[in-house]
Amino acid sequence: MIRFLKRLFLFLFFISLSILIYKKNYLITKLDNTILTFSDYTGNVLKEVYVSGRINENKSNITKALNIKIGDSLLNINLNEIRNSLNELSWVKDSIIYILPLGILEIEIFEYIPFGKYIDKNEKYFLINNNGIKFKEIGFNEFSSLFKLRGEGALLKINELSLIMNKLKSFNLEVIDVERIDSRRWNIYLQKGYFIKLPHLDPINSLDALYELDNNIKYDNLIFIDLRIKNRISIKYKNVD
Repeated sequence: MIRFLKRLFLFLFFISLSILIYKKNYLITKLDNTILTFSDYTGNVLKEVYVSGRINENKSNITKALNIKIGDSLLNINLNEIRNSLNELSWVKDSIIYILPLGILEIEIFEYIPFGKYIDKNEKYFLINNNGIKFKEIGFNEFSSLFKLRGEGALLKINELSLIMNKLKSFNLEVIDVERIDSRRWNIYLQKGYFIKLPHLDPINSLDALYELDNNIKYDNLIFIDLRIKNRISIKYKNVD
């Protein structure tokens, strides 16, 4: 008799639990439908989505991150969730989202601006911005117009490198590769076929020596210009028979 009552109690318990779960799901569905009906009646539904600022990020990635569709209730759209999803995309540095009158959702995207390609110790390539942030892994042959950067501690000194690059640009010198040597100084490789060894102290001002060299040396078969020692310029050429 006791065993029968236990089984009966368990049976009734599971029946009651099933009814409660069904009612809960029914009420949630009913509430969602009520919100949609109310939103549709009052005009508070999503009618248009505008995205600005996208240059490199894939459109399908943005659509997936939004996870909304035309006709959704504006009351159910979580702007913070959308912004967080967008900001997780490789190219997206930040985003701003507005809900405007007449059911318009406006999204403003701010993308990273690639500064160069960083090569890590595992020979993986990453796009970096001018603050040294690695924001996207790429293939070795992608973005061929960007210079390559490698070496331990290179990203920590990226602000200094940016100033060096700007100064070299004023000399009409195009940089193709940069190497950080012993976490102390830079070797700058130029499109003209030679490279410059910079000192670990005051590397930017050391480039002023290039003014003196411009019309006083031959650049054919030049291997490097060494500026590591203050007030001294060393030059090395290839041995040509």
